[in-house]
Amino acid sequence: MKHSKLKWLVTGSILNNAGVSFIWPLNTIYMHDHLGKSLSVAGLVLLLNSMTTLIGNFWGGRLFDRIGGYKTILIGLFTSIISLIGLVMNHGWPLYAVFLIILGLGTGIIVISINSLASSMSGYDHRYVFNSIYLGLNIGVAVGTSIAGFIADINISLIFTANLLLYVAFLTIVLFFYKNIEAVHLQSHPEKTKRAKMDRRSHKQFINVFIICFLYFIIWTGYVQWQSNISVRLPELDISIKQYSFLWTINAVLIILGQPFISQIIKKAAHTYKAQIDIGIVSFILSFVVLMFSRQYAGFIVAIVLLTFGEMFAFPAIPAMISTIAPTQQKGSYQSFVNMSSTLGRALGPILGGVVVEQLSYVYLYLMTIILIGISTFIFHYMLKHIGSY
Repeated sequence: MKHSKLKWLVTGSILNNAGVSFIWPLNTIYMHDHLGKSLSVAGLVLLLNSMTTLIGNFWGGRLFDRIGGYKTILIGLFTSIISLIGLVMNHGWPLYAVFLIILGLGTGIIVISINSLASSMSGYDHRYVFNSIYLGLNIGVAVGTSIAGFIADINISLIFTANLLLYVAFLTIVLFFYKNIEAVHLQSHPEKTKRAKMDRRSHKQFINVFIICFLYFIIWTGYVQWQSNISVRLPELDISIKQYSFLWTINAVLIILGQPFISQIIKKAAHTYKAQIDIGIVSFILSFVVLMFSRQYAGFIVAIVLLTFGEMFAFPAIPAMISTIAPTQQKGSYQSFVNMSSTLGRALGPILGGVVVEQLSYVYLYLMTIILIGISTFIFHYMLKHIGSY
């Protein structure tokens, strides 16, 4: 029974991320080519979608702490399903933008619900749970993007129907299996709980989480450059879009097949979350160092391999570390900060990187990313030196 709980939670992560990946890569293409909107309008809609995802992360965490994970994830699923029904029935302008923005709210609640349930599961090592959720996320992304391309070749409008069916399947699994995953931590005396939270320890925990999330935000600000500004750089070097897409195939394959290898390194060389994050950060920085000198496709392959190893170490370790620090009654709220920091990084990273590239150059973008990650890592270690056991 114990292992089935994690199995269904990972299955939910796969379905949710497959659903998100169905529609996300095609948004700009659909709005520009099929709805006749400019790239700036499409960018504004995607920004608003990111903002509602951020709101979903925020309120999803608070709902989790108040009403539990089962009810919270149902709210997120029903919000997403309603928006997808709307997209199936009418995916013209401006309703497409409206439903996409609502979808961001629903998916934001779902993601934080899955992470919060993962953080509250007893009987597991947090590292193992979040590695499993992270693996499920990437399987979902790989499956979603590959199937979405196939369906779009038939009829791009079918994407919305296929996406809806995925979320209906997810809802069915939640209704049948997620009540057993429900974390029992809700208090019968909320006022006493609130007073208990406002002690010095809780304040220090919040500061620690803020510092970790700041590091996560900076890492994501750099990571998202690969999905935005670096993708524009490659054609300038006579590297095709197909070759760029293959870099993400390498990324997905390494993540799915490389888990046993990474697990062995963690067991032997990264006994704490800090050590695991450090290994990831060094790999991230090396990937941008390689980018500074890359003019051939082989250089980008080396860089994406280093980037992938970096995320395999750092991305699961950060929510797991915060889960360990967070008070029992605030698991949802603390996990919401993790998701909000990554969402902010994804939303602001392309804009900030674009400004640097336009005003300076790609080399300065890579250098800026290295410096920011280095500074935030120093702050992370200096401010959290009192929790060395983590």
